[in-house]
Amino acid sequence: MFRETTANTQMSLFDNPADLMGKRAVKKYEDPKAWFNQFYELVTSQIDESVFRPLFKEGNMGAPTASIRQLVAMSILKEGFGCSDEDLIEKCDYDLLTRKALGLVRMEDEAPSLDTYYLLRRRICDYADATGENLMETCFSRLTLFQAAKFKISGKSIRMDSKLIGSNIAWYPRYELIHKTFLQEIGQYMSRLNPSLRKKVQPWLEENAKQTVYRSNSETIQQRLAELGRIIYAVLVRVKAQDGLLKRVFEEQYIVEHGQVTPRDKKAIAADSVQNPNDPDAEYRQKGQQKVKGYSVNITETTDQDDAPSLITGVQVEGATAADNAFYEDAIAKSEATTGSTVETVYSDGAYQNADNRALPVNGVFTGIQGRQSRYRLDESDGDTVRITDTRTGEVYEAKRTKGGALRVPNPGDRSKYKWRYFLPKQLESMRSRKLMEDIPSEEKNKRNNVEASVFQLCFHTRNNKTRYRGKRKHELWAFARSAWINLRRIVLFQSKNAPEGANGPHDGLLSAVLAFLKTMSQTLEHLKFYFSGPGFRPAMVATGLKY
Repeated sequence: MFRETTANTQMSLFDNPADLMGKRAVKKYEDPKAWFNQFYELVTSQIDESVFRPLFKEGNMGAPTASIRQLVAMSILKEGFGCSDEDLIEKCDYDLLTRKALGLVRMEDEAPSLDTYYLLRRRICDYADATGENLMETCFSRLTLFQAAKFKISGKSIRMDSKLIGSNIAWYPRYELIHKTFLQEIGQYMSRLNPSLRKKVQPWLEENAKQTVYRSNSETIQQRLAELGRIIYAVLVRVKAQDGLLKRVFEEQYIVEHGQVTPRDKKAIAADSVQNPNDPDAEYRQKGQQKVKGYSVNITETTDQDDAPSLITGVQVEGATAADNAFYEDAIAKSEATTGSTVETVYSDGAYQNADNRALPVNGVFTGIQGRQSRYRLDESDGDTVRITDTRTGEVYEAKRTKGGALRVPNPGDRSKYKWRYFLPKQLESMRSRKLMEDIPSEEKNKRNNVEASVFQLCFHTRNNKTRYRGKRKHELWAFARSAWINLRRIVLFQSKNAPEGANGPHDGLLSAVLAFLKTMSQTLEHLKFYFSGPGFRPAMVATGLKY
């Protein structure tokens, strides 16, 4: 049964670490602008625990054993620090600043255990696989909505960019990939195989695929590849497999015609095929000189405002083959849900541009367009006259429109072969788009560039552009937690840079001192009250001969 965290801030004598600190340490520990105090105020205390209610069944012992608010905040701190899970637990147990960020103010407060931390993450991933809804995304959206409202951050103008990141997997040759998948999956089928087939399978279980690839030439590998395919096919037919990772890899790597199994041509294997059995969601993509087996992460954030910081309002994680323009419309919707503002202007690069995205009811400022620059420029007047300029020669042609909607101009080359140069509607649309982008002021185009800083910060703790994780769901958890940390740090830096000197007037120092004194006196009175009301106080007074 789900239950929310109950607040218990009542302290007894010696519970508050500040009572044991020096004056200088207390000043920093109690500083409301310090990152750990801001983290508790803007993150930990604002996490909506009801979001995770579906993870806990009603009417049984499925209640959380620790504060969900603290467990989610721990995920954000982990990605903020870039530390391991073991280091995170150590910080939560013994680091006073980390403990205060989580709301563990009393010395006796216990942080959640590592097993409990893992359990919540696993439940979130399982729920996302079953329903398609990642509860961490919902939590991130509501948390950012609170922060945007508190600091009056507008979401009317946004910008976005994507980044290819590698999964924490090894790069396998084709034979090794199929063999390792076979070894990983065959265990669940062995009991259903007949003795003859089990005997054929056994030698493959004893083989070291990495050594086979190293010692064999390409012809031998092709023979082994075909033999392994026939064994896998026989197993799948025997157990009547309808799905599963082994069946998926077999269908991606082999062709079956008239009962004969042959390996597919390497060039015919899709980029979204399995790259490693330990992470079936990872996909392959080559972008320029960069080769990635992993995911594409899209970040959407508000543009700079003079009186507010920029916040990340949406994160999308898909396989590496996902096109940037496929993120565009959904990213706008997520940003509107997070900020509560209708998006009016979107800054992005040319990879996000297509006909559907240009037709959306937003001002799309695209800083480029994919494809080679055309030799011709389209100049449309207010009337029906359309002129096309040859940028190489500078010659201007008055275009003639055909019945099919295309335009034609005299062929600038050998007219004995082709008299006219035709421009189809698709080419005309591309020429119009390029002209629109050329007319955008440079200061408007430059607004998109700053989102690259967010992409850099998101991947700051990756090694060789690879994360610590495997699987799409875990990468989503990583992206949302890291983005929440980036937002928090931006707010903290914004407040420190924009805090006016003497915010409370010329007597700000005196007022702060008075408030600190009153707070100390209040804590002292609470301690005395606890001490004098103790059960052993009166007998102690009688024993000393004093009156009570």
